[in-house]
Amino acid sequence: MLLKRLFVLLVAVLPCSLYAQDADTAFNENYYESFSNLITARTYFSQKYTNFTIASGSSLKNLTYNPNTTLNFGIGATYEWFTLNLAYGFGFLNGNDEKKGETKYLDLQSHIYTRKMTIDFMGQFYKSFYLRPQGNAAPDASSYYIRPDIKIRHFGIAPYYVLNWKKLSLRAPMIQNEWQKKSAGSILLGGDIYYGVTMADSAFVPASLSHNYDQFEVNKIRYFNIGPGAGYAYTHVIDERFYATGAMTISFPLGWHKEWTDNGYSKDVKFLPNLTYRAGIGYNDEKKSFGLMWVNSSFQTMGETGKYKVRTGNVRLTYAYRFTPGPKLKKKLKIFEKKD
Repeated sequence: MLLKRLFVLLVAVLPCSLYAQDADTAFNENYYESFSNLITARTYFSQKYTNFTIASGSSLKNLTYNPNTTLNFGIGATYEWFTLNLAYGFGFLNGNDEKKGETKYLDLQSHIYTRKMTIDFMGQFYKSFYLRPQGNAAPDASSYYIRPDIKIRHFGIAPYYVLNWKKLSLRAPMIQNEWQKKSAGSILLGGDIYYGVTMADSAFVPASLSHNYDQFEVNKIRYFNIGPGAGYAYTHVIDERFYATGAMTISFPLGWHKEWTDNGYSKDVKFLPNLTYRAGIGYNDEKKSFGLMWVNSSFQTMGETGKYKVRTGNVRLTYAYRFTPGPKLKKKLKIFEKKD
């Protein structure tokens, strides 16, 4: 419980301090325009996820456990360096997915964009998963194989520096308080740190499929890795208003892995690459923005029996509108303005 509270606090405080550091940094106004002095109000639909994959050592498909998460509706606003978003998974947006079990989760995933950096921050707490497609290891073809005992605890931070920040704005497609008017790209340099534990009351692999996977006895894994990374981001702009953004980073960390069976445990140290990509398409002008964005981080770890993967992400559809705060509201917002 204490660990969860610390991560909630970090998610709330970290974006504020990072935005404040470079809010007034000079940039090339021929390429993008900033609206940090306006209120950027938004409504959005979003869905977060964390998957757990057990890799097959043969030609068979990997075994992927999926959470039963909700589609959320949210509102939010950005002013100067401060952003606040609130979302909830209303019942009318989500059908009856009882066949997939009931996933209990706290997803503190946060993707932070300063003028010079991107920072992906992760704190995932998930319990109960199911296998796709229907019928895979399930009692019958119309049901899902459900594992309410599988738990995932996954933490990490991945900061990357945007070398060409004077011409490329990742805030424009991702938090909508800037407007990219010309196409531009940039190399990204940084690294990743991850730690996590995945556990279950019995082996991850269903008994009916145990002969297909070398990890058939494993019921718990723990991992930690750290290492440098690099990548590239690019936004293509048409007629100043329509954009398509893509970015990818690959890290090459040194990873420490430990896995358990009923007979004991084993340890391994390996180099395995991790991949993060993000994409966005939409429309942007001086008053409004409409776009679809997707961020996905794929983490790998490998033990004596085989490879595992944890994949986290967020898909979001956003409409944002910018406006000048009135005198009374602006006075109340002065606490968020950077002092000279």
